[in-house]
Amino acid sequence: MALIVFSSLGARAQNGGFTVSYPIGFPMGNLHDYISKTSFRGISFEFNKKVKPQVTVGLETGWNVFYENAGEQEYKDQTATVSGKQYRYTNSVPILIGAKYHPQTGNQVIAPYVGAGLGTLYSNRTTDFGLYEITNEAWQFCIRPEAGLIFKTASGVNPFVGVKYYWAFNSDDLDGQSFLSLNVGLKFSPF
Repeated sequence: MALIVFSSLGARAQNGGFTVSYPIGFPMGNLHDYISKTSFRGISFEFNKKVKPQVTVGLETGWNVFYENAGEQEYKDQTATVSGKQYRYTNSVPILIGAKYHPQTGNQVIAPYVGAGLGTLYSNRTTDFGLYEITNEAWQFCIRPEAGLIFKTASGVNPFVGVKYYWAFNSDDLDGQSFLSLNVGLKFSPF
């Protein structure tokens, strides 16, 4: 149902478009120290508007869930130390504005792009110990470079693959929670 709605909106929006993608997340830095496993849980949405023949600007949001069974360990939080079997979760929600550059290559089938985004990354980190749970929440300043390829079709529903790096900065509540994302999805637009 969502594909039908997005494709009809994208077909009518000559200067804009929607993207829906499945992100595979690879934790980096402090997030990797907490959860080292790759995330296969998530979704990403973007709305982009063409402002020049090769430039789009837009909004992005999504949701990535990182999870790991860390086994029996000690957890230190300020002056307290708790030990037990740990289940670790981090929910990451980026909210970004961004721009993409689509260079003219002459190729009618494959179109490369590069881009950057700026905004915030909401992180909710939870450590479960059976009946006990320790939760940290933070809004962190985030920048996001990206690059990818769009596979053009006549229908205006274009598959794409891209790589994004969400670089979140330390906040008072939590160290920066950065990750790399491999996105596979559909772009609903004539671009």
